[in-house]
Amino acid sequence: MPGFVRKILIFITGYAWLILLAGPGLAGLAIWSQWKADGDHAYTAREQLQTVAGTVTGASEVTVKRKRRSTKQYYEITVKPDAGGEERKLRIAHSTPKDIVGGIIDEKITALYDSSDSDIVYEVVTGGKAVIGYDDTRKRMQAEAASTAQSFSGAGIWVLAVVLTLLGAGGVWSNRKLRRADELAAA
Repeated sequence: MPGFVRKILIFITGYAWLILLAGPGLAGLAIWSQWKADGDHAYTAREQLQTVAGTVTGASEVTVKRKRRSTKQYYEITVKPDAGGEERKLRIAHSTPKDIVGGIIDEKITALYDSSDSDIVYEVVTGGKAVIGYDDTRKRMQAEAASTAQSFSGAGIWVLAVVLTLLGAGGVWSNRKLRRADELAAA
């Protein structure tokens, strides 16, 4: 094999470790998404949520555009706490009807939210009535996790993970053999 071809193949197979990592990474993602969908891992327990009581001073619809044409939409409300202090910006799922979000502007509310997960609102109570219920939010989050798990649970994902692992291992092995051959040719 000519030296320049060997150098090109050494360069190409030098990145095989990335493919080797992608296989187990894909399998790990499938296992994690299934774990999150099973049981109560998709949402935060009511006892672990933070509470804010105050007046909603504003609401807006936010659209975040990401690469690869995916977008994420949600509502963002601004709550001025009754106890004083800094205003809180809380996120409400976009599946919530717009009239509910618009109806709580300038209203006194008590909201349960998860500060460890982008300040996502689980429950909003105004006038003693739950406008957004904790159980509805919990069911929505479980359904989203189940949908994600279903998309990663197919046999095709597992086959792809195995193929990527084998290709990566073969590439790493080939790279070592080519480097050894190159060292012997140079000596």
